[in-house]
Amino acid sequence: MNSAAPAGDRQDIGEPIDLARLYARDPRLLTQLVQDLSPRIWVAIRSYARDDDHADDLLQDCWVRILERLEGFKQRGPFSAWAIAVSTNLCKVRVRKKKLAGAEPVALDNIGELPGSGPDPLDDLQARRERNTLYGALGTLPDREREAIVLRVLEGRDVWETASALGVTPDTVRSLLQRGMYRLRRMPQIRVLLGEWMGE
Repeated sequence: MNSAAPAGDRQDIGEPIDLARLYARDPRLLTQLVQDLSPRIWVAIRSYARDDDHADDLLQDCWVRILERLEGFKQRGPFSAWAIAVSTNLCKVRVRKKKLAGAEPVALDNIGELPGSGPDPLDDLQARRERNTLYGALGTLPDREREAIVLRVLEGRDVWETASALGVTPDTVRSLLQRGMYRLRRMPQIRVLLGEWMGE
């Protein structure tokens, strides 16, 4: 995920977004938005990608689409939710086009078995499969729950930073995290993964 800046180096832009600056494509505002939102968009689109590198490429395409459609954002909700919706829609359209063109879908669990320049070490293969399982599961969560988990758990932000980034209260963040983690733990693939991590 190359577009993400370290969490300690970022200051979230917050909501609501200044529409005049947004529509004028203010470089400072856009740079901050890319830094703030890229990790969350990346997780939302990861399940549509073959691997992490492909997800990075998709992320760039998503930002191009977001910039092309900025005037479509009317501040009826958070900019982050709109940007994620634009991004996932782009990915869904591409998946449909590939299916119509007869391209074979790639199963995320078999990514490590694709032919390459040489065999991967077993531990690298296992780590990639675990990441694919986790990102695939995160991609099925409701947007707000996924974003809360990305910010709080994956990026390591505290509850107040997460609340500020999402435009909600700390209590809402805790509720989103609780619901999201509950959903994850109920997913069979995550239960298997947790069992492997705990040596069960």
